[in-house]
Amino acid sequence: MPDIVTGLRLTAWGMGLVFALLAVLAGLLALLLRLDRPEEEAAPAAPADDEVPAAGTPAVDLSPELLAAIFVALREHRHVRRKQAAPALRVHQPGALPSRWVGSGRTRQNRSWAPGGRFS
Repeated sequence: MPDIVTGLRLTAWGMGLVFALLAVLAGLLALLLRLDRPEEEAAPAAPADDEVPAAGTPAVDLSPELLAAIFVALREHRHVRRKQAAPALRVHQPGALPSRWVGSGRTRQNRSWAPGGRFS
């Protein structure tokens, strides 16, 4: 009987020490997070009604040359990305089928598996 009491006492001290250290660590982390918080900046003042652009008008006037350059860059980016992207972004020509390899893979994915083969 004294062995059980000694074991329970050691267990209580050990678990109490572990949970006490965990509580201390949690407190230190909370303190560090509170001290490491970025300083809040004052919110900028709202612009006056006469400074707000109307809906649908760009806030910055861009020259037509710059708009054309942006348009060309975006089209080129989409064209290059389509070649590298997953099948969801690839565009096939109308009437063209994907390769036999892709078709075979899709067929195998869409069939349910049957032990011993499908037709046995």
